Amino acid sequence: MNPGKLDKRITLQQREKTDDGQGGRKPGEWVDVVSVWAEFRTPNVKELALTGSIVSDLVRQVIIRRRPDVCRGWRVLYGTRTFEVQHTFDYDKQTTVLVCREVVK
Repeated sequence: MNPGKLDKRITLQQREKTDDGQGGRKPGEWVDVVSVWAEFRTPNVKELALTGSIVSDLVRQVIIRRRPDVCRGWRVLYGTRTFEVQHTFDYDKQTTVLVCREVVK
């Protein structure tokens, strides 16, 4: 891994679980877990026609130093942008790849 390519500061977030009052747990607020350096790879963009309008689907890989705790359902914050973690895999002993979809509101 070339540490010089890890030039973007991101925040990884996990959804906090809260009691639902009936003995179960429900998703709560997003909480910051850690800030790390990352590399954003060129996105894969698809345009889809849904219900008569064009929707773009942007999926990109975010490379970070190895973190086995990050999993699907987490999210990445970069500036004002938010990305949902769809999949993770360890590329090698030093690198974790996050496959993310951008959330556009």
